[in-house]
Amino acid sequence: MRMAPFFCTLIWLFCFWAGFSADDAAGLVIYRFGGEALDPPPEVANEEVEFIQLSWTGLDPSLGGETIELDIGDDAIRALKRDPTFNIAPGIEERGGSHIRKQTNGQVWDGDTSTFWLAERYLCAEFEERNYFLSCVDDFGTPGTVNINLGTLHLIDRIRVISGLTDPSRTARAIRVHLNEEQPSQAAYQHPRPYVPSIIEVRDNREQTLDIPIPPHDEAGFVQITIGEHNEAWEVNEIEIYAKGFVEQSTYISNILDFGQPMAWGDLRWAGQQDPKARVLIQSRSGQDEDPNLFWRFTGRGDEKIAVSRTDYAKLAIGEKAGIGYDQANWTFWSSPYAFADSSGTPIVSLSPRRYLQLRVDFLPQDDDGGQVDFLELRASLPVATQLIGEVWPVEVKVGQPQQFTYVMRPTIGVDNGGFDRLEVATVARLGPITQVRIGDEPVEYAVEATEPHRVVVSIPRLTAQDSGALVEVVFEAEVLRYGSAFSMRVWDSALPLEVPQSVQEGDATPAYEDNRVWVATRAQHQNVLQMSGKPAVLTPNGDEHNDVVGLGYSLVELTSPSWVVVAVWDLSGRRVRRVYEGLDGVGIYERLWDGRDESGRLVPPGLYLYRVSVEADHQAVEAVKPLHVAY
Repeated sequence: MRMAPFFCTLIWLFCFWAGFSADDAAGLVIYRFGGEALDPPPEVANEEVEFIQLSWTGLDPSLGGETIELDIGDDAIRALKRDPTFNIAPGIEERGGSHIRKQTNGQVWDGDTSTFWLAERYLCAEFEERNYFLSCVDDFGTPGTVNINLGTLHLIDRIRVISGLTDPSRTARAIRVHLNEEQPSQAAYQHPRPYVPSIIEVRDNREQTLDIPIPPHDEAGFVQITIGEHNEAWEVNEIEIYAKGFVEQSTYISNILDFGQPMAWGDLRWAGQQDPKARVLIQSRSGQDEDPNLFWRFTGRGDEKIAVSRTDYAKLAIGEKAGIGYDQANWTFWSSPYAFADSSGTPIVSLSPRRYLQLRVDFLPQDDDGGQVDFLELRASLPVATQLIGEVWPVEVKVGQPQQFTYVMRPTIGVDNGGFDRLEVATVARLGPITQVRIGDEPVEYAVEATEPHRVVVSIPRLTAQDSGALVEVVFEAEVLRYGSAFSMRVWDSALPLEVPQSVQEGDATPAYEDNRVWVATRAQHQNVLQMSGKPAVLTPNGDEHNDVVGLGYSLVELTSPSWVVVAVWDLSGRRVRRVYEGLDGVGIYERLWDGRDESGRLVPPGLYLYRVSVEADHQAVEAVKPLHVAY
């Protein structure tokens, strides 16, 4: 059957106003953002499937919906490309920028040519004696500068200077333009000298409206215009800035989806385009309450503060606001980005069962390459178990050699859960044969239903509420080919083929294994040479001066001479994000700082990463890895 977009929108509104409840829904729920003109998935013809169509533009800030410099329409979301005919200067403060010394020359940025910045003549910043007279050393005096922080990086195309509209004799004759990624430190002075070098200089101008083309240059976040020379009177009615090309980053954050009760997440699929030089990052996070942020209010008794709602926080005066924190107890961090090539379907990795889910799309253009997403679709269904905790052993192996692993999973199955009889093990490592399955320490009959190089599906005796807490152990062989290789497990009920598999979450499944993790590293030859820092590594590079950088700690012991050390950050797909440090270290305790940026200088998306320390110790390669959380 086909649901008209209007009818689908009504379903969406009903879900948010009446409170969507999975108890009242079909076994499988499918949400689709965008793609209103497309037919629903074939499964929707089944009465046990609920399909909910959402519009890209139906964002509600009170539900966490947000866009940042995004080209958004009903048909798709795209990386925002600058309009080269749009003057970005007047509204820059609304986009996080600032007009420096606005009280003295703010008229040049206000978009109104009837107001102007006027000066009779300049003061000289520096003098030198020439033929017994004092002469100015600088061509341009210090008061004749106007400065603007753009808030984000822009590729400046041209700058328009409008001057002398009320008196042509006051037309600005000489103009210099300085661009920089950020405001130079000299700006701390009240009247800074004009910054150098200038990108372009105009002499003997006679045009009241002057367009200054900007030569090829890196993106800029700070612009300074220096006007006139000494002993000239001039007025500047307006300075306009025009940018071209893509913005540095475009972001879409969906409304928080409330399923009414904890649900198991299924696959995420999408359609769109990622140009060769650009990146399109899709992420998810899940929670147990309706807001991932914690809002704090000062009580007026010293530094004491109390939690308030998002709505109440917005009503507070600035002095009453005690800050916003992330609710780590109830919400996961943003996941690592899903590989864009997996658009036909990839499991949602955020923790489940959970009641709330939110999605995020970041576009990172480069040069003339951007990207777009036409639709984004997710699946969820009632969980087969209340909780599934798993871990793998061993967690340190030799690269490229077959190794026997045991994946142990502890299920908590309630009387309202249906239970399961299928499980899947998947990994980027090369999987070998399944050699044994145990339930409650007893070997059981099993059958391999599907086998692939990186995935295997096994049927087992059905587990129900009476089996809650019984350990399920799958013994298999695998060959690890890269550092940080992770093993995942999902389970489902074969009698309900339309419902989604439920993912097993990393944790302490059994006291028999100490590391409580599902990813493995290479085994170092000399474990006593390299020791990793014991403190958790969490980075929140949001500019609030708290955890804006993270220390990647390690210790070197019992070295006979300084050794070559490399500290690098990797994502879970095995891609190196940033080489943080490389050099010779001797015995000692070290901490290398990382600011959350990749090799190109861009902030990485939130999610789980690994940092790896490699040491060439006495002709032996010693390496260790540790998880690293990035959140905003």
